[in-house]
Amino acid sequence: MRSRSLILTLGRLLFIGSVISACLPVNPTPALPEYQVAGTLTAQPSPSPTVLPDRSDELSCTQDSDCVLAYRTDQCCDCWSIYNRTTLDENRHLRLVDEPAGYKYAKWRCPQIPCPFVACAPCFNPPYGLVCDDLICRGAETWQEIMHACEALPQDKQSYCYGNAAVTAYQNEGEEKAAGICTSLNGIETWGTPFSADCLLQVARLIMANDPQRSMLFCRSYMTTLQSNCLNESAYAIGSTDMEAGLAVCSEITGDSANDIQQKEFCFHNLAMTVAKADLARARQICAMMSGEVERCELDAEEEVTR
Repeated sequence: MRSRSLILTLGRLLFIGSVISACLPVNPTPALPEYQVAGTLTAQPSPSPTVLPDRSDELSCTQDSDCVLAYRTDQCCDCWSIYNRTTLDENRHLRLVDEPAGYKYAKWRCPQIPCPFVACAPCFNPPYGLVCDDLICRGAETWQEIMHACEALPQDKQSYCYGNAAVTAYQNEGEEKAAGICTSLNGIETWGTPFSADCLLQVARLIMANDPQRSMLFCRSYMTTLQSNCLNESAYAIGSTDMEAGLAVCSEITGDSANDIQQKEFCFHNLAMTVAKADLARARQICAMMSGEVERCELDAEEEVTR
């Protein structure tokens, strides 16, 4: 009886061990010593192998809905990768990125392995939408593909997605195409701003990074709602190299809405702060161009000098 009991006990232990081992990697990522964490970002991509692994079985598809973004729970600091839905269903170590509340997987999922003393770098932004192209899943690339993917997103994410479609169009077909995409949008943000206006502002900011003067012209040509916001930001960018030109743009901000008035005040205030440390007298002159809060601006300029 004792030998039979021992055999049964060992059998149970082996069974439990097999269940546990199914959710643990054979070669887990080692935890870094605590003193190495500060200088280590474990999510940095490793050097590309000479021969890339064949993932065709994980990426095969027949339609766009076959493709998903998922991450592995058996690795530390894993970011998203593209898989087909069959791979997601079969692999217990995969979980959906932006997993819906209460989502039911085809098979139970293994928990995330613990990764003590590991510092993870931020992940790169995933693509906006996935497409099945020639029976292989990939990220949306053209503005048409991104636009199609935006339609399936919740409202609070659609505007930024549409902006990415417009930015992609700008990079490949120019600002007129990008503006056309933005102005064709319907709907509003949860805080009340039209999708079209927010989209145009995103394109203007992209132009602004390389050519602030051009972004100012874009603001004037295509924007009505949020035009004052766009001119304010353009003026600040222009003023970093040409203060008088930046101030001229601030003066051009018109409109009677509370936002227009506020943006004009911000415009002068921000430019005053950029010169305060080098020329406090000039900063005060710029503050005097404001219609209100002049004293507040002057105090802020004085504080800027002491920083």
